Amino acid sequence: MPATRLPTALRGAAAALVLVATSTTAAPAYAPEAAACERHLQPDHTYRANQHTFTTDRRGRPIDALAKTLTAKDAERGECESTVGNWGGRGDWQGGHLIAASFNGVSRRYNLVPMRGRQINQGLMKRVENGARACLEGAGTVADYRVRLHYPDENAISPDRIQVTMSPRISNVSRQVTLTLPNENLPAEQLESWETKITKAFQAARCGSDGL
Repeated sequence: MPATRLPTALRGAAAALVLVATSTTAAPAYAPEAAACERHLQPDHTYRANQHTFTTDRRGRPIDALAKTLTAKDAERGECESTVGNWGGRGDWQGGHLIAASFNGVSRRYNLVPMRGRQINQGLMKRVENGARACLEGAGTVADYRVRLHYPDENAISPDRIQVTMSPRISNVSRQVTLTLPNENLPAEQLESWETKITKAFQAARCGSDGL
């Protein structure tokens, strides 16, 4: 089977921002769907939890997570986080949320993948999440917060690229933020460059700067 890939138009984009029209209609709320904390889930399936949807590929790996309307609300944490982190192998790995627990993202396998710990899960992904949280300040909103994963081959459990897109609406103007992050250990210079890209993306979206 072929490796799961991002659409062609998205592969080369590391960071982008454009004006867009968005809808802020709230998605329906779902009781979190049960799923075993296993490497492979039901293939080609859409799981639902709270106001989020999560899709697997034909290998049963998480491939897409969507929050139609982003909400700052803490969700309970679970043991599956450490289990998924251990699947990354030796080194600094953690079970990272696609939709953060601080955005009511559940600690179920369909919302968790192995991520490099300090640099990605607690580093660049956290920085993106802080940027999205800044967009929620005041009357700001964030629609269509989406995380898409790319795997290096059909057998991989750990994605090698994590694409985050969202549409912040600030002062009645909607813009799109797109960031495609590597899921690997980075040299200090590259890590600093990514931190700067993320900061600039949210500044261009006119979001607040707290936590960036």
